[in-house]
Amino acid sequence: MAEKSVVDQVKESTDIVNLISEYVDLEKRGNNYVGLCPFHNEKTPSFNVYKDTGSYYCFGCRANGSVIDFYMEMENLPFNEALQSLGERSGIKVKHKQTNVNSKELQLIKMHEIMVDNYHNILVSTAEGKEALNYLLKRGFTLEQIKKEKIGFAPNIKDSAIQLLENLKFSKEMMYQAGLVARNEETFEYFDRFRNRIMIPIKNHKGKYVAFTARALGDDTPKYLNSPETDIFHKSSIIFNLSDAYKVIQDEKEVILMEGHMDVLKVKNTSIKNVVATMGTSVSLKQIEILKRVSKNITLMFDGDEAGKNATQSVGEKILEQKGNPYVIPLQTGMDPDEFIEKHGEESFEKYIYENRDHFIVYDAKEKLKSSKRNDLKFSEYLNHSIQLLKYIDNEVERSRLVKQISELYEVDAELIHRQLPKKQRRRDNKTTFSSPSVTRVTSREFKEKHIMHTLINSKERMQYFTSNFDLDLFQTSGYHDIINKLVEYFSEFDTFDKQMFLSYIDPELITCLENIIATDLPVLEEQELNDYVQAICGISSSSGKKNNLIKEIEQAELIGDDERALELFNQLIELQKFPKSK
Repeated sequence: MAEKSVVDQVKESTDIVNLISEYVDLEKRGNNYVGLCPFHNEKTPSFNVYKDTGSYYCFGCRANGSVIDFYMEMENLPFNEALQSLGERSGIKVKHKQTNVNSKELQLIKMHEIMVDNYHNILVSTAEGKEALNYLLKRGFTLEQIKKEKIGFAPNIKDSAIQLLENLKFSKEMMYQAGLVARNEETFEYFDRFRNRIMIPIKNHKGKYVAFTARALGDDTPKYLNSPETDIFHKSSIIFNLSDAYKVIQDEKEVILMEGHMDVLKVKNTSIKNVVATMGTSVSLKQIEILKRVSKNITLMFDGDEAGKNATQSVGEKILEQKGNPYVIPLQTGMDPDEFIEKHGEESFEKYIYENRDHFIVYDAKEKLKSSKRNDLKFSEYLNHSIQLLKYIDNEVERSRLVKQISELYEVDAELIHRQLPKKQRRRDNKTTFSSPSVTRVTSREFKEKHIMHTLINSKERMQYFTSNFDLDLFQTSGYHDIINKLVEYFSEFDTFDKQMFLSYIDPELITCLENIIATDLPVLEEQELNDYVQAICGISSSSGKKNNLIKEIEQAELIGDDERALELFNQLIELQKFPKSK
């Protein structure tokens, strides 16, 4: 047998369930897994993951493919990069040519890498950066951390960045598109965007430098100046420090979200490492979704001013609505994490983190009660608001615990709150927890043909056995005859089936038919089972064989959730047992 390709090696070494679980909450259903589709909005899970075949299929939006396809979609990567990244996770070296090395995106990233090193060198090694360096050291940053984080300083020179990048053959227009320089739109004169500022580099989720947060050294305004939106930097999808904190967040099963980059850098000096920040208090749904992929437990630690409190309220509710688990660590009025550490020290900050975490619903209730005082109208309004928030809590134990805390805060009977809780749809049993997608009724012959096709696609050995013993004209289902002929051609060159590769063999109008076969949740037939199916299709099976086939078909219909067909087959089996036919 030919040596496995790198693609096959990566697919086999990557557990598709483990990988997809990093992005989607999956629940085991039979031999497979089901969850809410990450590619379209849905309330009833229709996204299926098939561990045995290393594939996925959504019955809602029809997204489907292999573990590589999924990773490409979720991380927005081209095939080669996705293959290489998954290979690294499994210890497989993937060699591929770097295409379009002078592409715009690569140039923008390259310029940021150059400026990160340049600004950092100015901060730690030149007289121009001495004042900024002393400022950071006085603020509690260590030289070791400054070097590790590549913090830098942009000198108060109009064209420092321009001169450096021009010497390296980058155009001013490209510098402008990178967000590193600005220009006068009337005269088209270019000048450095960042001057006399401490430069904090920002990485994307892949750890590539794509932007800066720049803090004024003196009294310049604004106090913080961020890079503008560019082709490589989108504020609504960037989370500061996520690439560095990713592993710790997964280990801790919690991410702490702050609003300031300086806060995160300061907190990283403590034992608390699972910290990230957005660009201020604005948090997008996309950022919440990104955080949820790493951990559903998102703890908000915004500044203790009015803006921070308002943001905590709105972001907390957003997280609840998006099926996350929001918590809050509130800070004293007018204080941020950086100031807390400066005033009370790292040890006190670590203790405060561990002792002052409330579920968002409890935090929200406490805040609202502060303002309601003796106002009965407000009291009832706020209690009802807390009760409505509880509808987002699916875990019954967690919900009960929160009800107890809310009842103690409002001093009302917990049973009264339970009665007012929004009613959840009753579940019949574990088998129907997730609604099975509707399955189009098929005839007995179509069902058997589909099972055979699914087997041949997934086993070259069965394919060779079938072509050696049976006529390819056996298939009557539309599209199957053309697909089986192309499959023969495909397996003459390859040992394992790859959907993306096989698509180049068939006409576009057959894609839907192929996807329908691939998505079928059926096991590979053994040779004898294959023989039985062919005999049944040809009408030469005995009554005993028919009974066995009916039993198998019932099992398969139940497996894919086609209850209507399972009942129909069961009735056929009863009739067959009542009136046995002679051979």
